[in-house]
Amino acid sequence: MNVRPGLRLIVICLAALALVAPAVRAEEPSPGIGQERPIPTSVLYIGNSHTERWHGLGWLVGNFVAAEGTDRPYRSTELSEGGVNLEYHWTHGGPELIKSGDFDAVVLQGYLAAAVPGTIEPFLEYARRFDDAIKASGAETVFFMTWPGEVDDWSTIDDVVEAHRLIAQETGAPVAPAALAFEKAIAERPDLVLIGPDRVHATWTGAYLAAATVYATLFERSPEGLSYTFGLDTDTAAFLQRVAWETVTEWNEGLAS
Repeated sequence: MNVRPGLRLIVICLAALALVAPAVRAEEPSPGIGQERPIPTSVLYIGNSHTERWHGLGWLVGNFVAAEGTDRPYRSTELSEGGVNLEYHWTHGGPELIKSGDFDAVVLQGYLAAAVPGTIEPFLEYARRFDDAIKASGAETVFFMTWPGEVDDWSTIDDVVEAHRLIAQETGAPVAPAALAFEKAIAERPDLVLIGPDRVHATWTGAYLAAATVYATLFERSPEGLSYTFGLDTDTAAFLQRVAWETVTEWNEGLAS
């Protein structure tokens, strides 16, 4: 397909790729949390700078996959551009790429701060449209819940959580609650710096936690025990792996209750 100049479209393939040291295998999916879902092997990531920073979310998640030591295939494709929302991607090639790409899952990352006139409604509208297109293609929708920025952002953490709770209940799509994982991690380890000096984007440490949350949601398994640390010290990486899994589990249990 043709891609508008300025958009970033990258594809990463992984099959038993030694991106990291040999790992302790992650624990199996917890009983009762969507075990009927097949494990995706081809994933499309659609978003903005939160998706494309630090080599791209698909690359980060792929490193967790490689650390499993299971030799299972994984291919990630990314469609991203800084400062845009789902409405932009809807009108700039997103549906066409979904239809043509033979994906198992599509990870959608919206940007509430870009909504006009400052409500969650534009996010919900285009999340619904994308979900319909994704389901029509035979893939599964997964939402990546990013955190509100601290600069020029009308939304709060409550707005972000409510938007994703509503869309999850309406569509049945899983949500990777990275924003809540950030809150949980800081509550336990206030020494960690998860958002950078621009007060918007994740630091190296924050990106690791966000990717661990997406990994746990996509594959319904804990990242705990995996040797991939993204260069973090092992204690911090293990802490963030635990926080990611606990947050995903708590989110799923909350929706089910």
